[in-house]
Amino acid sequence: MTEPLPVDNSRSSLYETLGVSPDADYDSLRRAYRKLAFLLHPDRNSGNRSKMQELNEAWSVLSDPALRESYDQKLKQKSAKSKISTADSSDYRPSRKMSWFAGLRLQALRHGREASTSATLALAIRHGIQRSIYQELAKPITDNFGLETERRVKLARQAGATPLDLGLATALVSLREYSQQFIRRSQENSFDPPIVNTAQLLDRIWDNLAHGISRELEIELGGNPRTLRTLTGRRV
Repeated sequence: MTEPLPVDNSRSSLYETLGVSPDADYDSLRRAYRKLAFLLHPDRNSGNRSKMQELNEAWSVLSDPALRESYDQKLKQKSAKSKISTADSSDYRPSRKMSWFAGLRLQALRHGREASTSATLALAIRHGIQRSIYQELAKPITDNFGLETERRVKLARQAGATPLDLGLATALVSLREYSQQFIRRSQENSFDPPIVNTAQLLDRIWDNLAHGISRELEIELGGNPRTLRTLTGRRV
């Protein structure tokens, strides 16, 4: 179970930061975030960097179902108490960054697993191979989506990913790094069936993930490594 997120008692709730009610649906959150992000963007208002940061943090938590549920639990606990200790309040600042990266890690994992699930089914049907074979090969790939999140988020941001795309872009950074490492260690046995099947998976998972971002951002992230073609000269 996800640990409840801490609530900063010194400022308004994340819902108030976005200007929405606690029962707002995802589309309402998204519209509110985009509107405020446009108004507060540093390119338009250089003095609003801290407000933009708070806005991004609010979006990162509330746009993720698991993190939002955890945050809502903490809000309920807060409202049920008549006194909040100063220590609890002061402990929040150092954890805000950690919570933000934890949210992005969960997003990257979710995107990666969804793309992997789709890829294993499609490839099993296309090549007449048992899906369980692809599923077993996919396990280390999907586990990789949850590693080195902070560094990979920075790379995604450098490529131009917006807060709306950051979880997905981070997943693509993870996948590209995994593909490059896989290519290096598979050169000598590139036609072995498990290597071919894994390469097919990596290419298909990339395409599934990349459907959720712009072509321009995909190019900035390096594009599909084309693992199968690099190793075997084949496209399928």
